[in-house]
Amino acid sequence: MSKADRDSQSNEQLLYTMLCALIKKNDGEIRITESCMDSVGRHDNMMMYYDKNSKEIILTLHLLNSPLQDEVF
Repeated sequence: MSKADRDSQSNEQLLYTMLCALIKKNDGEIRITESCMDSVGRHDNMMMYYDKNSKEIILTLHLLNSPLQDEVF
């Protein structure tokens, strides 16, 4: 997928693409238990950063203490 294709994706398409990439990275399978799903509450927040140097998207449940703070999107 090209950068132009990624940039033109809707939020739903981007989420789908990221999930597929995560599953591929994990040998084609990710298992999530019911208890893991149930542990996610309304106060959990996911943040997404982009590291221009490594060209990586970073998904985290906490704030990063790094120069990437300017790269939040």
